[in-house]
Amino acid sequence: MSLTLEIADSIHAVNANSWNALVGDMPLLSHAFLSALEVSGSVGKGSGWQPYPMLVHDDGVLVGAMPFYVKRHSYGEYVFDWDWAAA
Repeated sequence: MSLTLEIADSIHAVNANSWNALVGDMPLLSHAFLSALEVSGSVGKGSGWQPYPMLVHDDGVLVGAMPFYVKRHSYGEYVFDWDWAAA
């Protein structure tokens, strides 16, 4: 067993069949849904939400995955705390 962690910069860097085999029938975690978020511009450059899917491989086989996003600003939040955002 040789586990490795990879952080990709887009869901498009991940094989859709391998991803979907892990998430099963959860539509909001499906490769197609996460891809649609990126293609539509809902996440990615300019949105403030940068996708970085986290992947765990065992000898090159995808055995774990989760969507992960880095938030770059406070726009679109319900409450603005500019001092906290500036920190």
